[in-house]
Amino acid sequence: MGEIFNQLPENIQTHLRNITESSGLPPGDESNELIAQNWMEKKKLFEGQIKVLDMTEIETFKKDDERPVLLYSYSGSLVSLGPLVKGSRVVEYASIKLRSDVPNVVYVPETDLEDDIRIDSEAMFTEGKIKQTSSLLKIAVCDKEIPILDQEKRIREAMIFLTNSFTKANRKITSQKGATPDNFTMKAIIRYIASKNNMTQKLAGQLLDDFLFILESGMLLGERVSLGRIGKLSIKKRAAQKARVSKIPGTDEELLIPAKPQMFVPKISFSKMIKEKSKNVEIEDPEDSD
Repeated sequence: MGEIFNQLPENIQTHLRNITESSGLPPGDESNELIAQNWMEKKKLFEGQIKVLDMTEIETFKKDDERPVLLYSYSGSLVSLGPLVKGSRVVEYASIKLRSDVPNVVYVPETDLEDDIRIDSEAMFTEGKIKQTSSLLKIAVCDKEIPILDQEKRIREAMIFLTNSFTKANRKITSQKGATPDNFTMKAIIRYIASKNNMTQKLAGQLLDDFLFILESGMLLGERVSLGRIGKLSIKKRAAQKARVSKIPGTDEELLIPAKPQMFVPKISFSKMIKEKSKNVEIEDPEDSD
């Protein structure tokens, strides 16, 4: 026991012991090691996403730096700061910790940093519900040459991916206590969108329904419907198929496959970007998890 935990710096070990105490897990080395594994997995996820989005980790972020910035705290919380506009920033704070459901998201439309922020220190804010973070483990930014709007999009993408991937990582621990919600059901997605965008779940559900109805209508009208960065939806005509006899694998038993008439079938074409990203994922094979 303690293979990962004992290799971590003393200040991290102290922090993880505090998380263990509040996690509901039984005290002891086994729980400390479980929390350390979770901590390391989240750290790896953060580093991987930053690499995918071509962002850079830095030690210090200046208060007057106009760029948006992504923060990751010791406690497992994620904070995104929008670009500095007329002395103010938009801040989104997602507290994930050991939650296994939708993260607790706090949105502050106007605030600013009290001072420069640094690794191993708290970030302090001038306004809003979030006055400070816990000590920062990571600070990530985009290159200054990248347009501000593109920087904002990358940080928004990072927040969405990481809040969901952190929640999934937490289920490896919380499932041992009987909590195994799925954060990719429609209900959970609606809760997440509502929380993230400071709107009611009813409004978020209506917007999502309208979006899906538009996609469905366009496809059924024979259009190639854009799914944005994901790809395109369409329908295609499938030729009629004659009845045929096939053998069941591993046996000599024959099976009659009936004829099928000509019909239209739905089709999704994934974008080049999604195909490229899929090549490099590090996840459990879905077929092995059934």
